[in-house]
Amino acid sequence: MASTGSRSPWLERIAGCAAGIALIAGAVGARGAVSLPEGPGAKLVYANCQTCHGLENVVESKGLLPAQWRAVLQTMKDYGCPLAAPAEQEILQYLVTYLGSAPPPQASRAPEASTLSGGPAKADGAAVYASNCTSCHGVDGRGRPGSFPPLAGNPDLAKNAQFPVLVLLHGLSGPIEVNGARFDGAMPPFDHLSDAEIAAVVNHLRAAGRDAAPAESVTPEQVAELRKRDVAPAQVRAARLP
Repeated sequence: MASTGSRSPWLERIAGCAAGIALIAGAVGARGAVSLPEGPGAKLVYANCQTCHGLENVVESKGLLPAQWRAVLQTMKDYGCPLAAPAEQEILQYLVTYLGSAPPPQASRAPEASTLSGGPAKADGAAVYASNCTSCHGVDGRGRPGSFPPLAGNPDLAKNAQFPVLVLLHGLSGPIEVNGARFDGAMPPFDHLSDAEIAAVVNHLRAAGRDAAPAESVTPEQVAELRKRDVAPAQVRAARLP
């Protein structure tokens, strides 16, 4: 790797992804401790980076040169992260801009966009899934055997609407069984997503493969209420229905 500076802690630890899910628990345990600077591409970094390592490793690498960030992304792909070209370019632009050698000053966070009626902006569940979930669960939702459980045909999505919302907001850790297959890892929280985005993607997943949408839909207001709960990933697992 071409480098003109010292090697970052993130670069030292990224090789751990080759072993599978072992580092995920550390990312989940650090929930809420680290956040990224606001900017275009931040959500893609959350979606593609925190699954294998804590975001503290990304933030600690602040100041890397463009060639170094490019090498980091190449290493991620070498270890199996399926970054499509547009997403890779957006992530690289974000890292170079907001975690590079001369990041711009951070503006105050703008409130969530709203519709003309005054309610939360509508989100496209399929688009949210494509941007945040496919790297682990696949474009078709079939997951990865032994690593990431499938979402297509997953009974956890059909049993009630609240559980998948809790998973997205607070993460999930510990062994679970899905359709006879055992998975023992952890999923980090995706609480960087807005209430509208979480509601949209849960409704999208619950409706997938059905002739009609499920009777119980999730609203952004319900997500907002569940967001207030202080729930650990292991407690989310305990909330799974038998």
